[in-house]
Amino acid sequence: MSAGAGRTWVSALRLAVAGTVAWAGAVAAAGVAANFEVQELAAGVYAVVRQDPPGLMCDGNSAFIVDDDGVVVVDCPEASREVLAALRRVTDKPVRYVVNTHWHDDHVIGNQVYRDAFPGAEFVAHAATRAYLPGQGAANRQQMIAGAPQGVAMLRERLAQGENLQGQRLSPEERVSYESDIALAEHYLAVVPGAEIVLPTITVEDRLTLHLGGRDVEVRAVGRGHTGGDLVVYLPRERIVLSGDLVVWPVPLVGREQSHVHEWSAALDRLRALRPAAIVPGHGPVLHDDGYLKLMAELFTTIAHQTDAAVAQGKTLEETRQAVDLAELRRRFAGDSQLRGALFDTYVAGPGVAAAYREAKAAGDGR
Repeated sequence: MSAGAGRTWVSALRLAVAGTVAWAGAVAAAGVAANFEVQELAAGVYAVVRQDPPGLMCDGNSAFIVDDDGVVVVDCPEASREVLAALRRVTDKPVRYVVNTHWHDDHVIGNQVYRDAFPGAEFVAHAATRAYLPGQGAANRQQMIAGAPQGVAMLRERLAQGENLQGQRLSPEERVSYESDIALAEHYLAVVPGAEIVLPTITVEDRLTLHLGGRDVEVRAVGRGHTGGDLVVYLPRERIVLSGDLVVWPVPLVGREQSHVHEWSAALDRLRALRPAAIVPGHGPVLHDDGYLKLMAELFTTIAHQTDAAVAQGKTLEETRQAVDLAELRRRFAGDSQLRGALFDTYVAGPGVAAAYREAKAAGDGR
C-alpha cells in the first residue's frame, strides 16, 4: 500500500477524529466495544475511560452524572450500547440530558441509543454542532466509511510485513496499536453506517446550567480549539471538568480544516482557571493536575507564533512547514516512542501548521 493511500485514510480518520468499576467479563464477551473502565471520580460522577492503546483510530471517553432527579450523560461514542449497559449497573434512574462536547462521530453517534432508551431526554450541544452535523458532518462521515476498509487492509498488510506506515521496522508498541486500530475501524463500520444522527434539542453558545436534583451541571463554551463547536462540562462542587477533545492525550487531535490553533491556548487557559481537581479528556486517562494542559497551550502558542512569522514573510504553506520548528515539543509529547512520534506528526505537526496557516492568511486578507 502506498504512502499516499495511507495519507488518504489518515485524512478520513482525522475527520471522523477515585474508584474503579471494571467488568473484565463484559470486555471479553463484547470485545473492543466494551474496552473501557468506569471510574467513580466523586459521589455520582463516573468517567467512562477507554483502555485502547494510542493509535490512528479511537473511540471517545464519556461520562455520566447521577443524582436524585436522573442522569446527565456526556458524549455518546460508538460503544454507547455498552456504555448504557454499564450505566444500568450503576443506576436505574432515567437519563434526562445528553451533552455532546462537539460534533465528531465518536462523541455523537450514540445519541440514538439514548433517544431510543429515554424518549424524553434532551440533547445539548453547541449551536455550531447542530449546523454542522446534517451537512459537512454527513459528507465527512461518508468519506470515513468509504476509506476505512482500505485502511484496514493496509494495516493488515503492514502487520504481515512487520513494517510501519513510515516504512520502518514495526515496534512492539506499534503492533499492538495497529491491531487495536483494525478492531476499532471494524467496529466503526459495524455501528456508524446504520446510525441515525440525532440533532441537539437545546443549543448553547455561551453557558447553560442544568439543575439535576441537588447538583448543578454547567455546560460552557470556553472557546474554539478542536472544533468550532467545542463545549466542556464543569461540576463546580466537585471541581471536575469533562473537556471533550479540547484535551486529548497522548497528543492533541488537530483538524486542518476544523481546528482553531490561534484560539486553542486561550481556551485551555480558561479551563485551567477553573482549577479542576480532575479533567476527563476526550481521549486518554483522567488527569489530576494541569501540567498537560500547560504543555498543550505551549504547543499551540508556538505553532501560531511561528506560523504568523512565516506568513508575514510571504512564505507558502510548504515553506511554512519547513520553517516551523516543533522538534523539542515533539520530544516532550512523544519521548522515544516511534508510535507517538508518528502520531504527533500525523495529528499535530501536519494539520496544526496547516490550520494555523489558514487562519493567519485569513487574518491578513481581512486587514
